[in-house]
Amino acid sequence: MSTTLANSRIELSKQIADGWSSTTTSAGAAGGTTLIDTALKAKQNDWLNALDAAHDLITEAAHAAINEERLITALDNSGGTATVLAHSVQIGSGVDYEIHRLWSPSDKRLALIHAARKGFPHIHTKIKSETLRAGNWLKNGDFYKWTSSSTPDDWTVATVTAAANTTVPYYLFGSKSMKLSTASGTVKQGTANNPIFFQLANKTAKFRLRGWCNTTSCLRIAIYDGTTRTYSDYHSGNSAWDYPDNETLYVEQDIAKTPTEVTLEIYHASASGISYVTDARVLSNPQDKIYIGYLGLARDTPNSVSQMPEGAIQSENWQRLHNWSVDADKYLHLPTGIDNYFLKIEGMGYLDFLASGVSSTAWTATVDIDSPQLDILVAEAAVYLYTQMMMPNQSKGDRSQFGEGLSYWQNELADRRVKYGMPLPQVSKIWRV
Repeated sequence: MSTTLANSRIELSKQIADGWSSTTTSAGAAGGTTLIDTALKAKQNDWLNALDAAHDLITEAAHAAINEERLITALDNSGGTATVLAHSVQIGSGVDYEIHRLWSPSDKRLALIHAARKGFPHIHTKIKSETLRAGNWLKNGDFYKWTSSSTPDDWTVATVTAAANTTVPYYLFGSKSMKLSTASGTVKQGTANNPIFFQLANKTAKFRLRGWCNTTSCLRIAIYDGTTRTYSDYHSGNSAWDYPDNETLYVEQDIAKTPTEVTLEIYHASASGISYVTDARVLSNPQDKIYIGYLGLARDTPNSVSQMPEGAIQSENWQRLHNWSVDADKYLHLPTGIDNYFLKIEGMGYLDFLASGVSSTAWTATVDIDSPQLDILVAEAAVYLYTQMMMPNQSKGDRSQFGEGLSYWQNELADRRVKYGMPLPQVSKIWRV
């Protein structure tokens, strides 16, 4: 369920009656200053002129000028020739394009990106995490957040190639794990990534993860406090996941009273090997909070939190918690006594256009909705555009006409929110003592 920014633009253009698309029928000028289409013969010459600030947009996927937009300065309907500010290359015959007369494609891009967030909570992205562990000192221990495609958030990668994996059967919980390959190296999370680790001073830290590896003497983990480094055993390298109740990928260490650093390390020691890791966790003295800032929750606050002991059936044994809170540092505070339990965290996030999981303005970026919720996004964008045209610094056209358009789209937006607004998740009652 997603819609590209380009398709959102097309739908917006249709609904505000500012969308015209066609295909060139002859090659334009060699310098890219014209495009020719016999369909333009049906238009009056003043349909396109410099004063109206109309723009073209090249949409032909295989063309070198794809996604270029240029101001149109004149139309000669005798041959269907539109004169434009120069494109980077000649616009040949058979090239798909659009014409935008009221607002440029860039204007519509900004409006749609604004509308994605402005539409909250009537449109939102649903967030559900079932891979975090209560009491885990690590951030992003489930390796779910990758702002960079080569480094999981809150971790540091050295030499080895790290990547998010979503291929079955190389993950255990949720739908993702971390793959390590290509070269020997490490993935670490230390006090530079997560200063809270300094609070492990003079405590016993227990580091564990679930791993898969196809090579002996390749995958293991360690704890380092600036003076002492303690290693786990190696994974057997049998091309299988280690068992959850064994002690292979497990290590514990008494952290120094005044450590210079506290670092949790994952070692991939063979360049020819392949490893997958998931469910990394560090437990120590009861830790009644866990970092949830990377989940993308609106205001970093869930709607509900549930718990489940390890080994229970996930679909049947979730127990909703009612005594939790979130602090200003984006830590979820939990009741004591549930360390190492799985957590289910549910809520809503602000919509955004994303490419490879990262906010993007590319026309190929996608937003996590489709019809009919797309109609709310379009109405929000239309309100934004008409509001901008009513601002005092705008001089294009008669502002009273835009006022009528603004009033129409404000009413349309209110109606669409009622008709198509996404249902809100059930909210847990919070018990206070």
